[in-house]
Amino acid sequence: MQIVRTDALSKRFGTTTATDGISIQVEQGEIYGFLGLNGAGKTTLIRILLGMIKPDIGSVMLFGKLLTPGFDQWNDIGYMVETPYAYPNLSVKENLQVYNKLRGLKRSSLVDQVIEKLKLSNYRDVKARLLSMGNQQRLGLAKALMHQPKLLILDEPINGLDPEGIVEVRTLLKELSKNGSTIFLSSHILGEVAKVANRIGIVHQGKLIKELSIYELNEQLLKKVIVQTNQNLKAVHELASVNHEAVLTEEGEIEITDRAAIDHPEYISKFLVEKDLPPKQVRLFTEDLEMYFLRTIRTKS
Repeated sequence: MQIVRTDALSKRFGTTTATDGISIQVEQGEIYGFLGLNGAGKTTLIRILLGMIKPDIGSVMLFGKLLTPGFDQWNDIGYMVETPYAYPNLSVKENLQVYNKLRGLKRSSLVDQVIEKLKLSNYRDVKARLLSMGNQQRLGLAKALMHQPKLLILDEPINGLDPEGIVEVRTLLKELSKNGSTIFLSSHILGEVAKVANRIGIVHQGKLIKELSIYELNEQLLKKVIVQTNQNLKAVHELASVNHEAVLTEEGEIEITDRAAIDHPEYISKFLVEKDLPPKQVRLFTEDLEMYFLRTIRTKS
């Protein structure tokens, strides 16, 4: 079932085009990573999904229903957009109790459950204004998760979290997805998104320029074998003689980019040893998501 669908969404603010004809589909149980530089249009799209602003052109469907003023499934949606807001003079627990009432939830036990889940037990009686940035972020996530939503929309959810907190949120999102929740995750922290998302969309200057699964992403990442010997120039000639795509880089390393070498770098080691050119180093280099992202947007700029 499609939980989120947008068709040709466009929104302008004065002379600035924030979103430009964006069409996406997110299936139930999927974690969809929406990636882009600051100002690329990520938050604008999220605000449209949440009915906070209206698109100039295009439509949104949530749970198979057209998003209109009469949309009636807001209690199936949890969200955190940009800064996590809280009542500054209320404690963590009091903030969540207020949110519980505003949501019209019937189970007060949900407050204690989400405090435990987000590791906020030691701060339950601390006023929100006294929390660290990381714990303010946890409180924002607690509000988004407390009513156990079917769709979770998060904008930069790991901002301010320490490494332990990032791992905890990553684990939590994976668990929610396994249990059937759908997660739309916007971020510029690309490496973290790649660790949790099933699919990613890359937005640049308001346009969706690429959409692909994590499997497809891994296939498109640049890979190469890096080799060092005591006679690199001779080694390059020997490798080229058997049809390996080998060049000597400005850094003085041998770079091999053909598929046979990438799939079996151990054969490169064996070949060079047989040619009396034993390698000092053989390693497989794989482009990370940040490099892939920058390479992708440069081709569209």
